[in-house]
Amino acid sequence: MSIKKSGLGKGLGALIPSESMQNIEKNINEHGELIQEIDVNLIIPNKDQPRKHFDQERIAALGDSISEHGLLQPIVLKRNGSFYEIIAGERRWRATKHLGVKKISSIIKDVDDFTIAQLALIENVQREDLNPIEEAMAYHKLIDEYKITQEKLSKIVGKSRSYLTNTMRLMKLETFIQDGIVNGTISNGHGRALLALEEPKKRKMAYEKIVSEAFSVRMTEDLVKNFEKYFKERTATTKSHNKLREIVNLEDELSVSFGTKVTIKESQGKGKILIDFYNIDDLNRIIDLINKQ
Repeated sequence: MSIKKSGLGKGLGALIPSESMQNIEKNINEHGELIQEIDVNLIIPNKDQPRKHFDQERIAALGDSISEHGLLQPIVLKRNGSFYEIIAGERRWRATKHLGVKKISSIIKDVDDFTIAQLALIENVQREDLNPIEEAMAYHKLIDEYKITQEKLSKIVGKSRSYLTNTMRLMKLETFIQDGIVNGTISNGHGRALLALEEPKKRKMAYEKIVSEAFSVRMTEDLVKNFEKYFKERTATTKSHNKLREIVNLEDELSVSFGTKVTIKESQGKGKILIDFYNIDDLNRIIDLINKQ
């Protein structure tokens, strides 16, 4: 006796037309996530995006790559009212907009703000897209706003606790030094070395010297360690230069007063004055001038 099969055993195929089912399966990635085409104008940047500086030339270059090879990895979004907020892939979204493309392949996730902040940071750290200051700011934000420990954060981003500590310490530097790290004037290694100077005034003096004289990190570490030596030498040289100028002025005044060449030899506050004369009469004239003083 034949048994009549129930339609309940046919799965999704019984409920969704085969053509539609094929389209859905085609757009599901290896993780079972549905890839959708989303209007680029309905997408907004992530408010917790740790990356603050976007190089327009690199965005344009990424756009050229997408134009030639296609978008190899969808961006990740979260629904936010009538819009979609970026979780990961802001550079890809910017590059796609640069091309004038209307839609971009996306995966929609329903996650909380903390998870968004984590994912955005992890993506940038793994891609090494952040400069050291952006990275330090992102770590601070996660710890301060979401009250997580450095130990938990180190597991999230795959970095050691000492790495996190050293990176976050850069936030203690003055803004102009942080800017120097961001624009590549100095490295984060220079910045970490400067932290050993506790006085802001000394850090400013050291920063200006390493920039003007193109100090390496090793030279900066030596400068910090022997700060007084470096700047005492400069002060002594300046004082010596100023004193020399004063002596030259005095020599000029005395030469005018005596009508002959006058030389002052000075060292450590001691010295002598040499007055030239050319004959006995000239000597007597100078003596008379001195006696009149």
